[in-house]
Amino acid sequence: MSSAPPIARQEPARVSCASTLGQAIVRDLGAVIVVVILSLAAGVLINRLSSQPLPIVYQTPEQRLDAELTSLVKVPPFQIAPAATLGLAQFRAAVENRSALILDARPSAFFKAGHVPGALNLARDNFAQDYHHLSGVLKPAEDKPVIVYCSGGTCHDSRLVANALLSLGFSDVRVFTGGWEEWSAAGLPVSKGEAP
Repeated sequence: MSSAPPIARQEPARVSCASTLGQAIVRDLGAVIVVVILSLAAGVLINRLSSQPLPIVYQTPEQRLDAELTSLVKVPPFQIAPAATLGLAQFRAAVENRSALILDARPSAFFKAGHVPGALNLARDNFAQDYHHLSGVLKPAEDKPVIVYCSGGTCHDSRLVANALLSLGFSDVRVFTGGWEEWSAAGLPVSKGEAP
């Protein structure tokens, strides 16, 4: 009758071992979670501080190019570098002689309502899409004279587009500061609708 060990004595040992094992697992799991959180935070911080951070959300190469093109024309006006400018007489001669690629930086609605003959619409507010659309014309013109205009007066769109083109490798970009106001006030020829 005394040969079987009592059950009551083995159960506290099992419970004690199980609770010690459970505590060790919880402690180790907590340590792993802390290490993961610290690693993640360190990785995000290092990425954020790097000169070329990786995007948190994947972007296709086309999306990245669009974002870069768009960022080129989002500079506040007071940070615009001085671009080469020209007056009405020089601009008119370039238009008549077709000696430069003429770009209108105004929104497409204004371009369609009236623009300088032969001009193409590279709107500042839709720069990435227009740049892609005109890439067949723009790429061969990287080493040729390019003149950009907008509304004139206090409009900075032409300067923003001109500086973006210079950043993209265009070598001879100038701005007609009189813009559409001066051109149309002088009674010079006007084209309407979409560019050919």
